Amino acid sequence: MAESLPPYLGDIMMSYIKHDIPSLDVGGAVVGSGKKTAVFFVKSELVLAGKPFVDALFNKLSCSVEWIVEEGIRLKGSSKNKIEVGYVRGPANRILQGERTALEILTRCSSVALEMRKAVEIAKSENWSGVIAGTRKTTPGTFRLIEKYGMLIGGGDSHRYSLSGMTMLKDNHIDACGSITSAVKSAKKVGGFALKVEVEARTPSDVEEACIAGADVVMLDNFTPALLREHAQKLKAKFPSVLFEVSGGITHATLRNFLIPGLDVLSMGCLTHGPPAVDISLKIRNDAKL
Repeated sequence: MAESLPPYLGDIMMSYIKHDIPSLDVGGAVVGSGKKTAVFFVKSELVLAGKPFVDALFNKLSCSVEWIVEEGIRLKGSSKNKIEVGYVRGPANRILQGERTALEILTRCSSVALEMRKAVEIAKSENWSGVIAGTRKTTPGTFRLIEKYGMLIGGGDSHRYSLSGMTMLKDNHIDACGSITSAVKSAKKVGGFALKVEVEARTPSDVEEACIAGADVVMLDNFTPALLREHAQKLKAKFPSVLFEVSGGITHATLRNFLIPGLDVLSMGCLTHGPPAVDISLKIRNDAKL
């Protein structure tokens, strides 16, 4: 999965470092530049994710990282059962300059991965054949890449990365344009053959209009489970080449109600806009061998 990340990852990490150290780092002067080793400890349940970002971060700080746990492994640490997952070696000041940023990356990415893994496991337990996906409800800017990566490590789909990744015509687009058909035709004209068009449908008749207009994907937005059971399979049979996505306030607690035949994708905003925090720490180990 790390091979999919852009070659300018180091530049992104350097921008984080510059943001965190805009001028002098007095704490860095206090600890000096003597060689040290620090240990990553996991102290809660999580799916370990975000390693390539942390590697790139500490590489910019002239440190090396050694991981002893594979990315994507589900761990159940606690305050009484701290699990060592990796080591950072390098100058003491550089390790501590990267500490907070590294932990923000690891904890956020690992929490998203855990929530995705839970959702995927629920879907598998119900023998549902569709895809669990995230949404674009992520942290703005380059940190979105970290959260999207966490979705992939969790075993799900990251959905579109940006407005340029796929044309999604939501209710505001349709209302501003006048109709679903008009909006789809305009999108197809501008985006061409290479860019998929998804339409957010509010009613079963909206779904039909979007399919006939040429939408590649139709989102059944905020449809109730009862409405989905009534229409999903019929729509899929009538428009087999169209992907049908369901979304709208779905949580892990309600997920099973939406795992309905005829649906191809189920997207969940809660994977990124409010996942519970996980606990990881980085501690200098004075007795560690370099």
